[in-house]
Amino acid sequence: MSCASQPANAQSGDEPVFTATTKNQDDQINIKYENGVTTFEIHSPTGIGTAKFDLESGSMPQKLILRLHLEGLEGLRLVSSQATITASASSSDAFNTTDQRVMASGNEYSLTPIDPLWMKIEIISGQTNKKIPLEDRYFEIMVPKEFIHSAGNSFEVQWIDFFR
Repeated sequence: MSCASQPANAQSGDEPVFTATTKNQDDQINIKYENGVTTFEIHSPTGIGTAKFDLESGSMPQKLILRLHLEGLEGLRLVSSQATITASASSSDAFNTTDQRVMASGNEYSLTPIDPLWMKIEIISGQTNKKIPLEDRYFEIMVPKEFIHSAGNSFEVQWIDFFR
């Protein structure tokens, strides 16, 4: 297992500075902080990966967006010491993300869109056709504030484009 690490540079004040460590050296992560929003751009050529994010300085962001440049999203996990949230996006004709679950304190339950741990997942594309597999598009995931605030100073993102 190889690791790649890259820090994000904060510009001033209380802006978050993260170190990202990936298990696959081919995965690329760009971290950007702008107008109060932290964005992690993740490019994964193999479609399967894990990245650990450690807050090195500053405060955890109020708003955190993941952009996963993958062809599909059959599995997504956000993992912290407090909770694990899982989601999958249908790879059929109708894109949906209704299967989201959380495991916390040994209990597992389904999430609904009104739950504070629900992840808003969208396909971002300049085209009206948002079919999977994606080409020149990406999944944008709004990380729930509840997850960010309970994560402490580190969490992990795991993804798989298509089960093999």
